[in-house]
Amino acid sequence: MATQIVISNNESIEVDGFHITWADKGTAMVVLPETTHYIIWNELPGQNEVQYKDVSTLKMTGNVDLNSTSDAVGSTTIADLLTWGETRKGQIETATADYSTAYENALNAWISGGGTEATFTESEAALAWDWSKTWIDYDPHYS
Repeated sequence: MATQIVISNNESIEVDGFHITWADKGTAMVVLPETTHYIIWNELPGQNEVQYKDVSTLKMTGNVDLNSTSDAVGSTTIADLLTWGETRKGQIETATADYSTAYENALNAWISGGGTEATFTESEAALAWDWSKTWIDYDPHYS
């Protein structure tokens, strides 16, 4: 389980210093109420809290202190968010590693066949591998 999480609702997530853009949150993240602006649970000075906003004006409406990982945030708890965050971080790292491995394998095959690294990006091997792929293509949990 992660130890720190900062969620900027509909923007980004930080899990133990690992940055996740909102688009990369995956399919298993709990839906947070639109009135949730930030969730802060970390070891930095200052209060761990949930910050709320009025969705029509986007102005802050108040904060609720968080004192325990069992404290609720919408329909979940801080502990659940920490567990989800650690899992999602691992999924992204695995997908990134899988992408890198596939790229390296395609590049090595190209070089073994007589090509060079400089000519790889426009080679038939690169085109067959589908040069437009990213780590997202290797992540079955991507949203």
